[in-house]
Amino acid sequence: MEQPGLTQFMLILHSLPQLGEKSLIRVLSLMRQRMISSEAVISYSVQDWVDRCEMPLPAAEFLVLNRENLLMKSKREMLDIGKLPLHVLNSESITYPHRLQKNAEIPPPILYCAGSVSLLADSKDNDRTFTFTIAVSNGASAEILSRQDHIAENLISQGGVVVTGHDRQAYQRLALSAQRMNSPVIYILDRGLLETLGPNYDRIPFAAARIRESRLNVDRDAVLSSFRLSDHGLGANNRRRDALIFALSDKIIALDVRDGGSMAAECMRAHKQREAVEVCEGGREGNVRLLSARCPVFKGINR
Repeated sequence: MEQPGLTQFMLILHSLPQLGEKSLIRVLSLMRQRMISSEAVISYSVQDWVDRCEMPLPAAEFLVLNRENLLMKSKREMLDIGKLPLHVLNSESITYPHRLQKNAEIPPPILYCAGSVSLLADSKDNDRTFTFTIAVSNGASAEILSRQDHIAENLISQGGVVVTGHDRQAYQRLALSAQRMNSPVIYILDRGLLETLGPNYDRIPFAAARIRESRLNVDRDAVLSSFRLSDHGLGANNRRRDALIFALSDKIIALDVRDGGSMAAECMRAHKQREAVEVCEGGREGNVRLLSARCPVFKGINR
């Protein structure tokens, strides 16, 4: 049986349905500490995985029972990776975003990236100044969304790179602001890349953006997911997506935040961790709470 390389090995481990993110982090950490190679995939027994890597028993049983199918599936995925603008990043990869290592509460052990992986480099390592997102909770008014457009366009004109999602109106408006200015977008998904980008990993993530461009600009934009390539979008994934958007953003503008929601929680966390949040006057009660926590008022562009 052919021994898998590191990337194929990561694909196999990440595909185990019984292996959650925290368990995967623990398994990979123990394998690094104990210098266990990817050869373990074809040689380890169930008990080896449990004893040496602390893999949960159901995951170990699934891996050993389905070993050949997993190797075949991951080999097909490797062929796609070889011919498409698709990258598999782990925490040891040179191209893994340093911002996530530094800012995310739980940095994803594996990230899938379609498009320009160089866009994920720290600002000092590329020709852009900073990354940013604008926090707008669901149910925002047309006036708020128009104000978001204006703020985004000004930040982009100063060299800012948009970090956003793809399936909420406010996130889509952020992406469209960048697209109109032919500026890069970093999308973070709440599902696997395949469902959103299609089999060639080059479909633009949402319909309104396809009016201006027929295909994802893989030299300009990057689409990231911490979920398996074929995972579907679930409501439970939204919090993880939002957390990664905020962790990848150097600057966070709280424009219209509902108190008590995940967006308010991420804003408060980013403020306490690294003072990255500026708050617009007005907005909902979450803005008031952030201002009372001594987040600075956003006064426009001072660059």
